[in-house]
Amino acid sequence: MYVRIISLGSNWWAAHSANRSDPYCFRRSAAWFNSAGLRYGRRLRFCWIHPGQVRFNQRSGFHPEFPHRSIGRTFLSNGPQIFGDRTHLLFSHPENHCTPDGYLVAVNETLHGRIDFNLSDWKSAGVQAISISSRGQRYEAVLLMGAGDWVASDLGRWMITEDGRHFALAVSALEVAS
Repeated sequence: MYVRIISLGSNWWAAHSANRSDPYCFRRSAAWFNSAGLRYGRRLRFCWIHPGQVRFNQRSGFHPEFPHRSIGRTFLSNGPQIFGDRTHLLFSHPENHCTPDGYLVAVNETLHGRIDFNLSDWKSAGVQAISISSRGQRYEAVLLMGAGDWVASDLGRWMITEDGRHFALAVSALEVAS
């Protein structure tokens, strides 16, 4: 499956190889993880109601000092897998000239409005939650979506744009006519 990254969660961490005698153990066999989290002052908290993570291996072409460079890029992935009650999405390597099968997007209450995750119709059937952190009215969710999928908030329905590059409020034909 080819997945284009529209946006990523706010929580980042890394893992390195167990061989600490290797001077390149923090780069050669490293893995970088991204997930939903909530910032409280200077602290970042998981607050998971749906635990999961996105993983970039060293061969994925991901650069940890410049994570924004992965935005808009398409990566090869086997799709979401469940390990130990967590959803994992591994990106193996970038694919430059291909049509994405899915889109990775991070949503939060500040930019996208309130979402009631207790309702069954907060998302279309094709949306897969990778990670959701929530506490009170605050939330962040990392979601895998298809081209026609949507997420509903108190502001309206959010969808991937037709060009597959952005996540925006859907405009209905009635809104355009008025």
